[in-house]
This record gives sequence, structure tokens and C-alpha cells, in this order.
Amino acid sequence: MKHGGFPRAFIGTAILLFTVSACVESTRLNFPEDELTVSEVESHLRFLASDELIGRKPGTYGADIAARYIAEQFRAAGLKTLTASMDYFQVAFLFLPNNDAGKTNDSKVESITSKNVIGYIEGKDPRMKNEFVLLCAHYDHLGTGPLNGSPDTDVIFNGARDNGIGTVALICAAKAFAIKPPARSIVFIAFTGEEEGMLGSQYFVENPLLPLDNIFFVLNNDGGGFNDTTLIRIAGLERYSLKKSINEAVGKYALSALPYPRELQYLYELSDNISFARKGIPAITVSPGFDKVDDEILKYIHTVEDEADDTFDYPYLLKFTRAYISIARAIADTPYIATKRLKN
Repeated sequence: MKHGGFPRAFIGTAILLFTVSACVESTRLNFPEDELTVSEVESHLRFLASDELIGRKPGTYGADIAARYIAEQFRAAGLKTLTASMDYFQVAFLFLPNNDAGKTNDSKVESITSKNVIGYIEGKDPRMKNEFVLLCAHYDHLGTGPLNGSPDTDVIFNGARDNGIGTVALICAAKAFAIKPPARSIVFIAFTGEEEGMLGSQYFVENPLLPLDNIFFVLNNDGGGFNDTTLIRIAGLERYSLKKSINEAVGKYALSALPYPRELQYLYELSDNISFARKGIPAITVSPGFDKVDDEILKYIHTVEDEADDTFDYPYLLKFTRAYISIARAIADTPYIATKRLKN
């Protein structure tokens, strides 16, 4: 029999082919993070880890330039400013250890002002947009030497891996979420003073620019290097029921997510996630992949070798950045995540 001039079998086949074609086409639809390029992440990292920023130590002009660079990336992406912040900045009053104490005076600390860089994107779900997923990374580093491994010919601690990688991922996340917002609102914070004892994040939680009770989850980004480009590592992964959703989020980029090794679990308390965890806010830290702390890792941790040069694995930086954004998107779009209460 015919229907409208076409055999029914033909119509059925056409519907099936259209359905299959639509499914195939839907798998080709990319998220904005899939449009990021190697050259884009490389250019961000090369600037942030350049000698001109003299190691981005809080209180130096290099740190101020880095903060301004991040703020302008937020502005270009179209992020909003929080009401209590001016020009994407929260001015933080910090007390740094004075390494010259006892040599020139009796002071044991140095009082400085530095900046946390903050912007946000409103969520698209009217029921969930008052819950915030906070994405953060510290942009500061150690400044200039002499410190561990510093030869006379190079005294700049450029901090490409610690934490240029995390800062680049944060900048790219702002761009991606501005194009395609998730259900929950996203707050982006580049913290100062992490290397001095998480001072920037501590300042924020003690002087919050939004209600801490409204923070649904904190996804920090920090690391010291990588030697396994098939992985990402997550400090605090075992504390929450997130393994399945995170592995699905990073699997599309041919990566696996593992918790920090048992002997390195203490590092959970040595990055900005801990400032929020101590307030009872669920928080984890995403780090580049490593299987063990070997010479390839130790070569770069807090040494002048941590540079964004031609030997840096920029394709892995791109893959890691996409995975970080994908994790954030999964959390921000999930109606509910079962979490374990953090122990005090």
C-alpha cells in the first residue's frame, strides 16, 4: 500500500535513517570547550609564566599584571562582576612571612595588598541559579630567588605548572561557560597568596562576596607537574559520590580520573580547597596526571625549571583544560550530588 505517494516501507526506512542521522549529528555537537585550541592555551600559559611577570609573587608588579590579565579575560568572556567587587577585583590585605626578618628589623611579617580576581555567570535554571559552583585556581607563585635549585643565571620562579596550568584552565572555563551556561551559577576566582599559606582563599571565606551557604561545590585546580598524560588526579575524590560522573566527564577526552595516591592524601590540606572545606563546603582539587612523584615531577616543583618553553606539553594542557571544564559542567548541571559530610 501507498501513503501520500510513497510506499510505507520507504517511509519507515526514511524515519529510521532520519533518527539515526539525528543521533549521529547530536554526537557531533560540540560544547564550547571542544572549540578551544592548543595555540589558545599555549598563549595564555606563555604570558602568565613569562619572565616579565617575575614569578607573580603577591605584592609585586608581576602579580598585579597577572591579575589584570585574568580580569581582562573575564571581561572579554562577558562575565559579570559581583556587587561588592570592583572591576573583577577583591582587594585582599595579607600578611606575608618576611624572609629578611632579623636582618634589617624585628618584624616577622610583611603587610601587603594583593587581589583575588572574581567574576560570575548566572545559571540558566531558575530553580538552581541561586546555587553556586565555584571554580578556582591560584595565580600567584614564588617570585624570584634564590630558592631551591636556583642558579645565578636564572632566579625567576615562573610557575608554569604551579599554577599556570590551573589559571589557564580557569580562564578557558570562563569563556566556555559564558557561551553555554549550565543550570547553576558559576563563580570564577583566581586566588592570590596560595603559596604563602592559602592566604587569598582564606581572606575570601572570611570576607565573602556571596553567601557561603549558597556555594554548592568548589572545584579547585592546582598542581605541581605531570608525568602521565592519560590521567588527571583529584584530591578529595574519595570524600564524595562523584567518581562515576567525573569519569564520564573526562572519558570523552580519553582521560581517567584517580584520587591522589594514599601517601599524598595530606596535600588535600595544602591548596585553596581546604579554606572552603573547613567551612563545611564540599571541595576538591583537580590536578594534572601523575603516577608517582619521580624526577620528572621534582624537577619542576618550586624550581626555576618550571617554565612555559618549547618542551612543554601544550596538547596535554588543552586536554586537561577541557576535562576540567567538563567536570565543572557535570556538577553544575546535576540536580543533586550525594556528599559525605566533611569531618572537622
